[in-house]
Amino acid sequence: MSIPRLSFIAVVAACLFGASAAAQTPEENALAATRLLSEGHFADLAAQFTPQVASALPVDRLAQTWQGVVAQAGPLRGTGTPRETQQGGLTIVIVPLRFERASLDLVLSYQQGKIAGLFIRPAQAPPHAWTPPAYDDAAAHHDLDVTVGAAPALPATLTLPRVDHKVAAVVLVHGSGPNDRNEAIGPNRPFEDIADGLASRGIAVLRYDKRTKIEPQAFAPTIPFTVREEVIDDARAAVALLRARPEIDPRRIVVIGHSLGATLAPRVAKDDADVAGIVLLAAAARPLADIIVEQSEYLASLDGAPNAQTQAKIDALKATAARADAVKPGDNGAPIMNLPRSYWADLNAYDPAATAATLTIPMLVLQGGRDYQVTARDFDRFRAALAGHANATLILLPRLDHLLIAGDGKSTPAEYTRPGHVDRQVIDDIVAFIAHLPG
Repeated sequence: MSIPRLSFIAVVAACLFGASAAAQTPEENALAATRLLSEGHFADLAAQFTPQVASALPVDRLAQTWQGVVAQAGPLRGTGTPRETQQGGLTIVIVPLRFERASLDLVLSYQQGKIAGLFIRPAQAPPHAWTPPAYDDAAAHHDLDVTVGAAPALPATLTLPRVDHKVAAVVLVHGSGPNDRNEAIGPNRPFEDIADGLASRGIAVLRYDKRTKIEPQAFAPTIPFTVREEVIDDARAAVALLRARPEIDPRRIVVIGHSLGATLAPRVAKDDADVAGIVLLAAAARPLADIIVEQSEYLASLDGAPNAQTQAKIDALKATAARADAVKPGDNGAPIMNLPRSYWADLNAYDPAATAATLTIPMLVLQGGRDYQVTARDFDRFRAALAGHANATLILLPRLDHLLIAGDGKSTPAEYTRPGHVDRQVIDDIVAFIAHLPG
């Protein structure tokens, strides 16, 4: 659930900055880096790092990051054809990685022949692979380019219904990882689905590229940061942007969070009078480190009982999670799971369900019954905390996975590589919730 850390599909992701001196093409260099990782030549790869990377990512941490990926996704079975793009003066090379239990991307940024960034994320298909959902009425809305926050401002899209009156509006708050404004994963774009679906029904939607995508260097494991810098400040800035727009009814602004964004939505709304309601999509209510362990155990179980080596890695992960759970404000020391201790201390002091129970605004909690990343155990915690809360609605949708896409049987990471759309029932439930907001 984060960047640089476990992403929202339980993949360890590290944003690094380093160097790679080679007279080959960026694609060749990226494939060579992949081989060094897969063959365990971590020292050889680390030898190419700049001094900054050598300090932020010593060999043992590089090895731990890669081994954490393998522990969850299984052995690397092959690589796909690298894709090259240009972004902000950098050459970005994406190497598709096919593991036994998941498809991931190794993303490397090159500048003047040196590596300017490296991280591992859920596999993403080229943009043209996505098609709009059936519930999208493209004639009913249009998009505007805007920005959210500052230093640097985040590129964003405001999707507005084609109407001549003020409308209710929502801010979409991402799950973990360096997400773009669509929260793209594989061929799926859940935030674009939600934006098009709600705007087709008369509700404006603001979505933005996450700060960890735009400014990854500010979230290195050695930098003390918390979820305030990662998520909360920008979500509140997005609410303020909507309030200032002439097309928006300032009394009907809703924060919709997914995964980590849903976990933090009660905190975003607390003490913010501009938030009229919150929608929690797959919101975790338990400690992050404990959920990471649970996800790893689930993925390992897909192949039957874990062998001794896998079980040893899970046991080691449990010990690491216990250390993360024990971090308190002011604790110093090395990062845990590629996150600074300031991050763990902040989350350890926050109880999402208890915070939600203190709010008086309307709340909608939606949970997929097939979600293995955030499970019904979290949903039950919210249900217990919000019992008797007159403005809280909780709905369990049995066939939906973590991306709120319908399916059958056990959910697996491979499911995220198949095209699908946020279920229409999710759109209907959100529309009905907003329709009943006061004002």
